[in-house]
Amino acid sequence: MKKKFIDNCYNFIVNYEDCDDLKTKKIRYGLETIYNLLTKLIVLTILTLWLNIFKDFILLVVCYSLARRYAYGLHAKTSIACWITTLPIYLLGCYIIHYVSIPNYLVYSLWSFSFLSFLLWAPADTPQRPLIHENIRKKQKIKACTICLIYLLLIGLQISFVTSACIYSLLIQSICINPITYKLTHTPFDNYKIYGKTHGLNY
Repeated sequence: MKKKFIDNCYNFIVNYEDCDDLKTKKIRYGLETIYNLLTKLIVLTILTLWLNIFKDFILLVVCYSLARRYAYGLHAKTSIACWITTLPIYLLGCYIIHYVSIPNYLVYSLWSFSFLSFLLWAPADTPQRPLIHENIRKKQKIKACTICLIYLLLIGLQISFVTSACIYSLLIQSICINPITYKLTHTPFDNYKIYGKTHGLNY
């Protein structure tokens, strides 16, 4: 079903637009991301409604999506791996938001770690989507760090569930862009450099 969805959508797109090798990879990568996102969203919605943590799920989706939107980061290599990691991450996050009040000293320590991670490693690209243009990488880094600063302002409101959602989202995203995580999962880091060497370009 997944392959059929991607193939049908891709064939529709190429009827109206010429695609080189890199653009083809980006389109297929994007379509796969959309399919995975929709299926996981449906399953998680059903689960969180059943567990009575749906409001926490919505808040977590918003907070995490904004953090990931500009910082990018590691993706699971297979659909099964994606499911195995995504479900626990979201369900655990919902329970933390709903039930856990994080001490201030830990909140600001985790925020500092996350902000430093964003400064050092965001945006972290993938082999399927190398960020080959330096100006785009700089803009995405600025946007990612801005989101991190906005979350600091939200944390300052001292609303427990909002603080938990912001910190949890930043922490998970920091792990996803960390070079150690890439190394542990045997995924190349700074893929724009690899792409540049392969194609004889200097980015």
